[in-house]
Amino acid sequence: MRDPIGGLAVILALFCQVGTQDSVLELFFNKGSKVDLNCSHTTKLVYVIWKIKLEGRKECQVGISVRTGEKSDTCNVGMWSLKNASESRYYLSIPEFSEQYVGLYKSEMAFDGGMHTCNISLSITVPPRISSWLETREDGTLAICKAEGGKPAANVTWRHVCNSSSAETRNASNYVESHLKLQDNDGNVTCVVKHPFWSEEKILVPVRKTGLSFIISCILPVICVLVVLATLLMFIYKMHMLRRCVLSNRSKTEQTETSEEVEPYACYIQRVNSIYNS
Repeated sequence: MRDPIGGLAVILALFCQVGTQDSVLELFFNKGSKVDLNCSHTTKLVYVIWKIKLEGRKECQVGISVRTGEKSDTCNVGMWSLKNASESRYYLSIPEFSEQYVGLYKSEMAFDGGMHTCNISLSITVPPRISSWLETREDGTLAICKAEGGKPAANVTWRHVCNSSSAETRNASNYVESHLKLQDNDGNVTCVVKHPFWSEEKILVPVRKTGLSFIISCILPVICVLVVLATLLMFIYKMHMLRRCVLSNRSKTEQTETSEEVEPYACYIQRVNSIYNS
């Protein structure tokens, strides 16, 4: 008699795989790095298939039948391959990752008793633009550290903080900004930014916004507003001058037409007078 608990465990495992097969795992790799993808470590594999959808290309497949050793490759890229690490582990190998390998990778691994699937999104890491500064507020000094444009989002933390309050961090897909309220007796405060693109962490010392940079940041919006107003006034002036030119030309045209209508009558009177005068 079969163990009902064991059968229930198999059913639950298959249900979990079906329920999570649409979820996508996002992975980022540096350009030129070696990438090995493996979704499962199971025994008694039957076949392994990777369905690959690269950006700007149609979906293709790379697969292998474990029992016969027969391989298939409709991608025709020539850089990746399925490698056998052990009898229960096959992984997709990309020796040198680049833009041409960015896309969605779907794996199907069939084994005796079931199938395991997973979806992986591969992208190239992009380093963030980082900056840190101090701002004077009504309730004290605020240290700000920002990392934007990174893929994936960077990790921002603070160091050497004595009596500061807890940091408030705003996270987005490729944007991180952390605010830290400082006390008067705080020592040196540094912002630490970690990102997969860098082999080492970046340390920033926040500097108070003063001097030329502060003046420029204050004046630049005013200059932009003045430029917009000047452009608008110039447009209105040109439209006014164009309207005056049109009205002037129309007036000259009407005067010319009136003089042309009167001139034949004047010539006739002149001819009649010349007859009487003779």
